Amino acid sequence: MTSATDVKGEFISALAAAAEDGSFAKLALGKFRGEGDTRKAVATLVLIKDKPHLKLVTSYPRKDETKTFTIDQGVEFIADLIGADYMSATLFTNVRDVRLDYSRKGVPHLSTGKPTMTSSAPQAHDRKKAYLVPANRPYLKGLEVADRDGRIKPTMQGKYRQICRFIEIAADLIPECAFEKSTPITVVDIGAGKGYLTFAFYDYITTILQRECRMTGIELRSDLVTLCNNLARDLHFDGLKFVAEEAAKAESPVVDIVIALHACDTATDDAMAFGIHSGARLILSAPCCQHEIAPQIKDTGEGLKGLIKYPLLKQRQADLVTDAARALLLEASGYKVRLIEFVSTEHTSKNILIAAVKSATVDRSAALQQFRALQNTIGFSGHHLASQLKDAE
Repeated sequence: MTSATDVKGEFISALAAAAEDGSFAKLALGKFRGEGDTRKAVATLVLIKDKPHLKLVTSYPRKDETKTFTIDQGVEFIADLIGADYMSATLFTNVRDVRLDYSRKGVPHLSTGKPTMTSSAPQAHDRKKAYLVPANRPYLKGLEVADRDGRIKPTMQGKYRQICRFIEIAADLIPECAFEKSTPITVVDIGAGKGYLTFAFYDYITTILQRECRMTGIELRSDLVTLCNNLARDLHFDGLKFVAEEAAKAESPVVDIVIALHACDTATDDAMAFGIHSGARLILSAPCCQHEIAPQIKDTGEGLKGLIKYPLLKQRQADLVTDAARALLLEASGYKVRLIEFVSTEHTSKNILIAAVKSATVDRSAALQQFRALQNTIGFSGHHLASQLKDAE
């Protein structure tokens, strides 16, 4: 007659063998009889320093607890739980399923069946997010975001995430623009700065999308323009150039995409107006330093006094009103608009990206009416973007 110890031992031996030979898929523990809240536990394989480990996740009513062990330690730890805290255990492998159940009298019963899961390679314990921008791209080294070995520098992790997030957003929006394949995509980046996002966008268009691109970065600081032009030349980014110019004075040729990220105050409006007048199919703007509306906000009798009496809240309200007005004016100009979280608020409070795709289905008159209603409610009269859009007057 097989003893209870032998039955449990057979199950534990099957668990250890599956974890070692690669057939292991998952282990589930159930019928909790231990102290405290009812809970279940699931074990999977993970890689730590290229070696497989057992990860046990215990689910409590309001939280999960994770413990990670070497294979031997994990098998021993789980063996102590089975028959004491948990009265059932199911081992899933790509060969068979093995189930161990204890009766109310504590008698174990072992059963096997056909496999219901397939094993998979252990996942990395600290999985890195897959980015559209590989860390080893040459321009990242040239801009000192990555070191010579193609590793992102610790001090540039935030900038790298911003680059990746921007490309992720652009990748979702570009297909909506239906660009002709026979002609180059023309892009203007207003307020390009050191060119982090400019280089990333050009590289994405030409390398990932395999499209010809003609891109211009506009930046007032001549030293940055020189630096970026030199890097573009060294990287053989032949379709990319930088010029020293003000956004408000930029000419408006036919442009497919206009980018303006963190252009200060009304420079954002200049960039949007540039995009609208040039017929851009896609406008991507992350506003910054909205100062125009705040002095104009006043209590119009609709109960704003309690909000605008505090300077900090008044400025934040002005920021939201400014960007809402911009979004409505873009809609009134024939763009489908989305407001997207650009980067986490832990890095900057200026984390809104206004994305506008030219569309023939936008209700332009409704958007204009909403803009005027917003003016009346908040009490502002002047708006830099509105003053540049004659159709919105």
